[in-house]
Amino acid sequence: MNVPPINADAELDPVGIFRTIDFQGLSSVIVAVSGGSDSLALLHLLLAYRELKGLVPKIVAVTVDHGLRRESAEEARFVSKLCEDAGIAHQTLNWRGTKPDTGISAKARDARYDLLRKAARDAGTDVILTGHTLDDQIETFVMRSVRTGAMGTGRGLAVMAPATLLEREIWLIRPLLDIPREKLRNYLRQHNISWRDDPTNDDLKYERVRVRKALQSADRDGLEREIAQRAGARRELNSQVAQVLSSCATIHEDRVEVSRAELFKHEPDVQDLTIGVLLAAMGGQSFLPSADNCAKASQHLGSKASSGRRTLHRCVLQLRIDKAIIYRENRSLPEIVVETGETAVWDGRYRITNCSGRAIKVVAAGAAEPVPSMVSSPVVLLDDESAVPMDQAKLPGGISVARHLALFDHVLSGYDEILAKSVAKLFRLQDYKPCPVNQVNKN
Repeated sequence: MNVPPINADAELDPVGIFRTIDFQGLSSVIVAVSGGSDSLALLHLLLAYRELKGLVPKIVAVTVDHGLRRESAEEARFVSKLCEDAGIAHQTLNWRGTKPDTGISAKARDARYDLLRKAARDAGTDVILTGHTLDDQIETFVMRSVRTGAMGTGRGLAVMAPATLLEREIWLIRPLLDIPREKLRNYLRQHNISWRDDPTNDDLKYERVRVRKALQSADRDGLEREIAQRAGARRELNSQVAQVLSSCATIHEDRVEVSRAELFKHEPDVQDLTIGVLLAAMGGQSFLPSADNCAKASQHLGSKASSGRRTLHRCVLQLRIDKAIIYRENRSLPEIVVETGETAVWDGRYRITNCSGRAIKVVAAGAAEPVPSMVSSPVVLLDDESAVPMDQAKLPGGISVARHLALFDHVLSGYDEILAKSVAKLFRLQDYKPCPVNQVNKN
């Protein structure tokens, strides 16, 4: 695998592609390389950028073999040989264990990201580069448009952000999102670089393949403009809601108090997203309420009533004269065991680490807690069945607890970075790791 001549392709400028990524301070960077055209083009362009600028740290190519196709092992060996010839570090990571019967694509993606995060940790870096292209963006946009329909909020139609934070730990960066796949393939052809095609890319049983075929005659420029508009609108709304949260919401232990007058100074879309974010955070949910439920919550909080309650998105919304109180309802609360040396998330709201030398059980406080909003709070059961609240000063040695925001802590879209930071500040949590990409200019 030879490094392409500098500026050999006037239409693909490595400096332009990678200019917004801050590589300084990194000792290495992970590049996900499957052997397909997109990821090989990413690797070659990065090598060309390094020749031009000398700013790229050590490159570690990682191939994830899901073990779902007979050809996958050979494709991994193909990439390994290419990297060996180019003097690039390479490793193949395997998705082991029994494969699920349903939802295989989503679970394979989660497994791939878990393995890539492990590779990043082992390499001492917090940056992974992937070869997602403009074609991937447009296909995802069309699929989500069909699923969202008239009742959707449309936030998902901004599709993939240039960067995504995984588990508060690793930034996954997509430098090729504005480049069509065929342009990348032309680049490879010009430099006599071969790639391997995944046969499932032509299998019409997959929704993405059917959409790809249908898009061959579509107005791709129009779709690209709409994606950019959706992304801009999502960022703008997030920015407004971040400001509203700081002025109208206050956290008190296991409840949030919302100033009704302050909230309803703002436009309906700002009100709905503000309430939706608070419901997801207090309810331990990794997704926002539906547009319909956000509207119902806004209607409830915006009524003239000075009392009354309703439940939505696993939360109780309790009205007071000048405020509303939101807290987790006392329903479907889990019991979990956290083994020694392990970390677990309870109810999507608390991350518990057990270094005590013995397994612990975590349950809801229940009716023994007199404050309604605290009934659904977690406690640790000791050997004598006494319950210890999640107060760091009262917990046995070796047990630590931190608030968990399921909406952002597992996967944080770069579009939502400013919103997530405002919620973390509201809950007095550690800030999210800054993004190493100027995402506005990249979209």
